[in-house]
Amino acid sequence: ISQVHPYAKMALRVLSCAAKIILAQANRDKAVLKLLKKICEVYSLIIQDDMLAKISSMRAILAKISQQTRECANFIKNYSETKNFCE
Repeated sequence: ISQVHPYAKMALRVLSCAAKIILAQANRDKAVLKLLKKICEVYSLIIQDDMLAKISSMRAILAKISQQTRECANFIKNYSETKNFCE
């Protein structure tokens, strides 16, 4: 019975580590979803108010939003293609 105890300890450590990895992945997934929702909010606001696009001073801001959106889209695309959460 004394040999079971060290094996049980080791199994608990392995399961605990696996749980931490899975929880961390779930948190990353939630963060990516939050990013995607925020992008949708931004574009909903832009589309909702047609006047924004007509204001010349907004062009530079809209260009920066567009650039940031492309970067976020590339990040989300690469993130979603990750098959193994250990990568």
